[in-house]
Amino acid sequence: MSLWFDAGPGGRSVLCWGAQEVIRPGPGWLETARAALHGEPPPAGLSFAGGLAGFIGYEAGRFNERQPGPRPDPRGDWPEGDGALGRFEGALTIEPDGRVIAAGSAAFLAEAARVVRLAKAAEPPPPPGRGVLIHEGDPNRYRDGVRAVLEQIAEGALYQVNLARRLSFGGVGSALDAYRRARALNPAPFGGWARLGDLSLCSLSPERFLRLQGGAVESRPIKGTRPLGATEAETAALLAELEADPKERAELTMIVDLVRNDLGRVCAPGSVRAGPRQLSVLPTLSHAAQSVFGQLKPGHDSFDLLAASFPPGSVTGAPKVAAMATIFDLEEQPRGAYCGAWGFITDSGDAALAVSIRVAQVLGDEARVHVGCGLVADSNPDRELEETTLKAQAWRRALTGEG
Repeated sequence: MSLWFDAGPGGRSVLCWGAQEVIRPGPGWLETARAALHGEPPPAGLSFAGGLAGFIGYEAGRFNERQPGPRPDPRGDWPEGDGALGRFEGALTIEPDGRVIAAGSAAFLAEAARVVRLAKAAEPPPPPGRGVLIHEGDPNRYRDGVRAVLEQIAEGALYQVNLARRLSFGGVGSALDAYRRARALNPAPFGGWARLGDLSLCSLSPERFLRLQGGAVESRPIKGTRPLGATEAETAALLAELEADPKERAELTMIVDLVRNDLGRVCAPGSVRAGPRQLSVLPTLSHAAQSVFGQLKPGHDSFDLLAASFPPGSVTGAPKVAAMATIFDLEEQPRGAYCGAWGFITDSGDAALAVSIRVAQVLGDEARVHVGCGLVADSNPDRELEETTLKAQAWRRALTGEG
């Protein structure tokens, strides 16, 4: 099991490999994960030097958010559908200025020195993507799903649902090369690559799920999307439209309220608050986001926070359990890593987890990319389909060399 947590060019990278133990989600799995931490904080200035790292699949949410009625196993036909967290004894940190810092056990430090020596040679650029799009779902089925959600919203059963569809690619070659191409097109603050047995996960995520540092909690949901314009003036006009759009504002407000409720389960009374709504411009599109802060209650930890918050509210909907049931009923395939979480929990219990959106799940020569959007009462089926196409753009270019 190997992982590369990558904040993009100019950011910090964290690499870890050789997990001593792998913990997979299941009944009671959070207690097992809690027992795997050793208690030591990372050296000053480093974010991770030992603890748990990996991903939690979206469908693992059934272990802490119970669904009504009996449900079949939702994990699908690919390995590690519910996720995997490795127990690591150290990590290699690459700072923005190029400095390489190894921290961890004596055995890890010896191995890291060998890895650094082997990595001195400049790595050639990845070959062009030559994959092909095999399947992107029936657009009419997706529109019908949007309409079904809108009916439930009109009936008062739901306020918002994040509905997704899946694109499948063949002939994609190396997952690491695919990630390096995608990184060049669309560097992301929560990017990275992970190899988990036969499965690889490649992330271009722009969204923080949970950050826990010394008891202080932050979640930063994203809602609202626009493309970039051909000129600076066009981009500015699109940003102004995103800023003013009442539908986009309503989406984010609903999810911020849901996140406040989730954090309120484990945070001290009166400590949960929301920051201002802000716009972020990424290499291929723009988003609106808003941070929610809190302070953990005494006696609570990152696993209590996970149990209270997973799956992320921005990729489920409101009310969360009802939205999850609708997602299960309407989406054609399981999500797997998509819309789950990926990142690490340090030995001292601090956490840095991203929402697994804009991810490619790669098995053999095939890649799966899910894309979705938030639906509220005034959503338009055609516009929502267009938004999912926009969100798939970077991975489509990286995997096929087209578009």
